[in-house]
Amino acid sequence: MGRGQSLGTGRSSQTGRRVTPVGRVIRQATFEDRDAILAVVRDAFSDGPGDGHEEIDIVESTWLLDAAVLELELVAIHHGEVVGHVLTAFGDLGGRQVAGVAPLAVRPSSQGVGVGTELMTELLHSAQLAGLPLIVLLGSPAYYRRFGFELAGPLGIFYRPDGVANPHFQVCRLTNYDPSWYGDFVYCWEGA
Repeated sequence: MGRGQSLGTGRSSQTGRRVTPVGRVIRQATFEDRDAILAVVRDAFSDGPGDGHEEIDIVESTWLLDAAVLELELVAIHHGEVVGHVLTAFGDLGGRQVAGVAPLAVRPSSQGVGVGTELMTELLHSAQLAGLPLIVLLGSPAYYRRFGFELAGPLGIFYRPDGVANPHFQVCRLTNYDPSWYGDFVYCWEGA
């Protein structure tokens, strides 16, 4: 397994490290974090109808493809343990590379205390610094709206596997966004 792709921002895992007011560390994920990341993803998505296998497959496939965007794969560390993870990889939007988030996972015992918010805030900050035009994801509109995500369909951005009118497929337009970014989005693991 390789190490993924870089945005070329020069932000290393050391300079990308941030300590939150409550003492959590948000930093770039490392190869050594992978077992802990898989445990967090499994735990986060085992509550409810699923068992976490689909999300684990997404994470492992992204890693096998070396498609993770290094500066946008982040972990939250609390008391020395990985308690949250967000993975971003470039997918295809009408023949252009676009960053797609999948998944955001927080250990159930750490949910509801801001871990997911800290991870998404840092991810969007790093994406903005890198000059990316937008970020896409599939997720709860009620949750992701707070970060500036909106329905993708009205912008001409579609994720066909879930239907063109799916309210869960969303986009966050960043400073470098312009309306020429449209079309069908394909996640990296789907094009493999």
